[in-house]
Amino acid sequence: MELEPGIHQLAFGREPLPGFPPPNAFLVCGSESAALIDAGWESEDDHRARAAYLREVNAPPISEIIVTHRHPDHGGGALHMHRETGAPIACHPNDREAIEQERLHGEMTVAREMRHGDKRDLGGISLEAVFAPGHTAGCIALFSPERKALFTSDTVMAVSTTSIAPQDGDLSDYMSTLRMLQDVDARIMYAGHGGPVNDPPRRLEALIRHREERERAILDALRDGPLTPAELRVRIYAGLPEARERLAERQLVTTLVKLIADGAAASEEGDRYALR
Repeated sequence: MELEPGIHQLAFGREPLPGFPPPNAFLVCGSESAALIDAGWESEDDHRARAAYLREVNAPPISEIIVTHRHPDHGGGALHMHRETGAPIACHPNDREAIEQERLHGEMTVAREMRHGDKRDLGGISLEAVFAPGHTAGCIALFSPERKALFTSDTVMAVSTTSIAPQDGDLSDYMSTLRMLQDVDARIMYAGHGGPVNDPPRRLEALIRHREERERAILDALRDGPLTPAELRVRIYAGLPEARERLAERQLVTTLVKLIADGAAASEEGDRYALR
């Protein structure tokens, strides 16, 4: 659908988690060219739906496919869309190797790297890369100064907090990114899943406060003695559906890694964590 003149949301594909919205791709159209921000899952059905939408709206030529980060629900369709449009693929250098191996399957390379401050002029509307690590090491957002619209991918969403996996994300970086985004003069945020964030300052403050409260809850729980992530999950995520237990434990480990780096907690034998 067209969210505002020249900015289209393409939400196709399966839910990454039960009840969680499918991934968004965004088509940003200027007077001279267009850019596709993300490309959804690697799926023939999804690709046909995206391609049909591009034909339906009669978009200007796509000059670039910008993959915001390495995860399969955002970069999986990039190779399909490159073949459909001929547009080069761009991403941040920190996620480049993973995208080339996992999303492009070694069949081609990323043509362009996007670093913080890099700009793309589409004609009357431009996009500026904002380095936003945390969800992954190479996550980027895109800011359109003409519209004061910030495309946040999975860094900021209205429907949920952001999942940060210990193997490819970093909570300290993520917190720094949230605070940095408070200085971006965004009127609206277009997220990687679900609908727009209509009050960016309020949402950013809520996300920061949530993470700080989660850290305090973990430290409070550890005052009773060392605990495993599973034991912490029972205390902190009471009543959580079984399907989300593993995800919750992964988020707790991510937070524990930050607390260890901050000098507030320590790891012990048997996958247990304690106050320092």
